[in-house]
Amino acid sequence: MINKKYAREVIILTGGDSSSEKEISLLSSETVYRVCKNILPTTKIVLTRDELPKEAIQKDAIIFPVAHGEFMEDGGLQAAMETQGLTFVGSDSKASVLCMDKSLAKQIVAEAGIPVVEGIKFVPASAPSTHSIIGTLGHNLFIKPNAKGSSIDTYAISSEMELELTIHRLNEDMEYIVERRIDGIDLTTAILDGKALEIVEILPKYGFLDYRNKYTPGYSSRICPARIPEDTRNMVKRYCEMAFKCCGCRDWARVDFLLQKNTGKVFFLEINTIPGMTQNSFYPMSAKASGIDLPTLIPTLINLATDRKKGKN
Repeated sequence: MINKKYAREVIILTGGDSSSEKEISLLSSETVYRVCKNILPTTKIVLTRDELPKEAIQKDAIIFPVAHGEFMEDGGLQAAMETQGLTFVGSDSKASVLCMDKSLAKQIVAEAGIPVVEGIKFVPASAPSTHSIIGTLGHNLFIKPNAKGSSIDTYAISSEMELELTIHRLNEDMEYIVERRIDGIDLTTAILDGKALEIVEILPKYGFLDYRNKYTPGYSSRICPARIPEDTRNMVKRYCEMAFKCCGCRDWARVDFLLQKNTGKVFFLEINTIPGMTQNSFYPMSAKASGIDLPTLIPTLINLATDRKKGKN
């Protein structure tokens, strides 16, 4: 039950002009809107530029950001809402900035004792030599943007020549990470109010888990609960909860891990502060397997924000 004294309206923010993940944002927001409109008066605002629109500045509303990528998820939108004193679902600006920076998030998580995939952050204009990269990480690598989600612009590398050619075609001013490519199984887990839900095992049918394999129906198999040993399941869940806490996240997030096939070791990959909520997304699948359907999940998230609003009054 929503306490309407502290939340009289829900405003969903989605879209975005600069977001390379706008399509996913719009699909996710429609899922949330369908549930919210049955709870409270709900308005959906599609942002067309990287700024908080005036119509969203409603002190008696709960803002529900459902958008991914630049500005939306990197702390820009969150900072703008904080400046206006708005109450919103999800992590604050500090945690959003941290988690969008994959390299920094890995550093923080590693300091907490969680294994991470070894990698190097670089800007193509001043990248380390391919020889030094391979000397440190080996020939089998992944290159991906340091601050984008949905596995956009991710490249699998298998040789020094391929590495050199890939670096030459990257955006010279953007940050990337090159990581050791581990032969493993992709795992992802929904976090709700600091608690890890069921683990999803993801098996791409073609290549690795890139944008196409994540979001195109039929391009990957999703198994939930994941088919992993119970001790591994408990360890991954514990690590997910630790990562959520040490990164300062709140309300919800999705944490990605890799299970190495030949050793059974697990490695943290990244944390997503605004999970996808499309019909093909991992977060609602994880929640459903934990006995939490959408009509339960969405009000729970609104209540978490409402509790913060209560604390201000």
